Amino acid sequence: MPCGGCAAARFLLAAFAVAALGSAGAESEWSEQPAGRGPATVTLGALLTGTCREVQRYAESLVGSGALRAAKEFFEMVIRFLAEGAASGLNVIAVYVTEILRVTGFDVALSSPLFTPEGVAAIAQWGLVALIGYWVLTVVLRLLIGVVRRVFWVAKTVLALWLFGLIVTEKNVGADVTAVRLGGLVLACVLLTLLTTRSEKARAVTHRLSSLEDRVKAVEKRKVE
Repeated sequence: MPCGGCAAARFLLAAFAVAALGSAGAESEWSEQPAGRGPATVTLGALLTGTCREVQRYAESLVGSGALRAAKEFFEMVIRFLAEGAASGLNVIAVYVTEILRVTGFDVALSSPLFTPEGVAAIAQWGLVALIGYWVLTVVLRLLIGVVRRVFWVAKTVLALWLFGLIVTEKNVGADVTAVRLGGLVLACVLLTLLTTRSEKARAVTHRLSSLEDRVKAVEKRKVE
């Protein structure tokens, strides 16, 4: 793998670990079991906390604990700065909306402040975790779909050859029955091939159309400039 790809992968992994560390503390409160209540049950909070800890250990083994700590502090500083600005802006918008509602006759009580930097930061951390999780799941599912497609093709080929061998080596039937069976086998193979090929062609056409639209937009932007 090229060095640029390694660096990008390590950066994304470190970002995921930093985002996960921010939510691991909150999740650990839900995963703790009071003493004397029997064996601990597996909950969503415990599962998320364990996953975050494993990601943290793996990221530390790749980039080192110092780099991960520095990345965590940097992301926390950026998120805190953005959260303070976003909270102040949202509070101003909430005040204006409340005044508009009061003018129109609605009695609305506004708690001040309605938005806090801590709440906005928590939402931002969860949003970052969701985005990175979406990216990771997209990559994993694409790989799984490709593997399943290859396995299906191999299984289809092996099954067709096995059925062909059974039909040809059958000695207790006549030539007409053998021909009908072979025709049914060939028809089934053709239908399966057409169905799979049609979906792949539709996907390829959609990809080509999207790339063509992007090129047209780029040309239009160049003409405007």
